Amino acid sequence: MRRRTKLLLIRRSLFLVLIWIGHLLQNTSGFFPEIFGVRAYFLISLTVVLGLFERELPGALYGIFAGALWDSVSGLGDGFNALYLMLIGAVCGILINTVMRNNLRTALLLSGAAHLLYALLYLVFFLLAEGVDSVGFLFWRYLFPSVLYSMAFTPILYFFVRAVMQKTKLER
Repeated sequence: MRRRTKLLLIRRSLFLVLIWIGHLLQNTSGFFPEIFGVRAYFLISLTVVLGLFERELPGALYGIFAGALWDSVSGLGDGFNALYLMLIGAVCGILINTVMRNNLRTALLLSGAAHLLYALLYLVFFLLAEGVDSVGFLFWRYLFPSVLYSMAFTPILYFFVRAVMQKTKLER
């Protein structure tokens, strides 16, 4: 096997394992601490960071994988998470290719926007559409704090993925 193919295989395998670990941390009850009932959504931050480094097509594919894992344990099981994370991975890759630079500030900005958009879409599609009362309270009590809690892990994921990319740098 050529060195380039081997490095690419190692890199992508590590990222798939990282997505699996993020899935376990996020979706296994009691495996990662919840602060006053607020959960961290690692898969959104991870999809954003992978989209920044791997660009649009691999970012979209990582997003589909992460979202499918999330949908497999979700009570809804309608593919919302897979579709959302696919779009986020692709959009982040496209933005880095065309308009933005890949740095920690960009990662935090895109991660925050992705988390906030997820919270708002969840609020609209799954709370308001179902007729749940007090959605404003639920947003400020659970959804918005989860955005902040999840964003706290974005720098850790960013630096880890950047280190993997540097160690498995492909020569042209």
